[in-house]
Amino acid sequence: MLPSDELKELSESVDINLSGKTSPKGCDIRYRQFYWMMVFNGEGELAAAYNLSDELTTRMKTLKLTVPQAMVSAVESGLRVEHSLEDLERRYVAERGSEASYLALRQKIDAMAGVGQMRLAEFLKSSSGETADPGLSHARGILVAANACGRQVINHTAFAALRNSIEEFMIHRPTHPSSRDLIEPLVGVALKYTFDLSAKCEAYAREWTRAGVPEEAKASLGGLSKQLLDLCAADLARAEQSLRADPTAYGADRLRARLGQAEETLKGLDTGTTFGVFKPIHAEWRVEATSKLKDR
Repeated sequence: MLPSDELKELSESVDINLSGKTSPKGCDIRYRQFYWMMVFNGEGELAAAYNLSDELTTRMKTLKLTVPQAMVSAVESGLRVEHSLEDLERRYVAERGSEASYLALRQKIDAMAGVGQMRLAEFLKSSSGETADPGLSHARGILVAANACGRQVINHTAFAALRNSIEEFMIHRPTHPSSRDLIEPLVGVALKYTFDLSAKCEAYAREWTRAGVPEEAKASLGGLSKQLLDLCAADLARAEQSLRADPTAYGADRLRARLGQAEETLKGLDTGTTFGVFKPIHAEWRVEATSKLKDR
């Protein structure tokens, strides 16, 4: 969140990063993440991410509150909505993961302005064994996490955890219908800041269709591989179009890295400025771009 006098005052009693100079494992809250709140645990891992923009604006105008006051007010209102998150989690288990109990959980998170998304993601995964369809509950958890990570979050650890969750699902549940729902967040969110998207997707496709894949999983994994490569091709076509339209636009360096343009990526890293939040991502780009040039 952009610094303000009110936030500076709030930072004296609450651990808020205003400068980008100090943050858990290089994470910060600045610039385009205005009115997005990200919460990290003691290990510097993403614990929650939620959008408060519209809600804060409304409360500031109608109730004449400051930004911090509006933030507290929004969350407290969500907490007062009938049934606690814990009650709805118990209902989810009691109803063996029914659609109605899942929707009630999602509605509660929405009422709380997104607070608890990452907690809900972990709950859905950890409680999957107590539901009628463990694979569906597991996939729901991944999709909730992807939704949180896709909302202006720039956190290397969070993206890696999301990729690992999707990889794990594909290994253990490749024939589950929900596997198809995870391909889009894999390309669009988990691999958002990857270098050479095409190479990464092709590596996944090779792994999923390698020799030795169980016979019962071959058809499903073959379809998933095609879905992945088709989405990858469409995404890269959009990246190329964006760069042609404006080579200097915000995010151009990410698009060049995404396209696997090694020389251009390294040039951008050498001439640009790397803020704390991007350090692990840019370090990864540099290693992979350099390696790609050496392999030519």
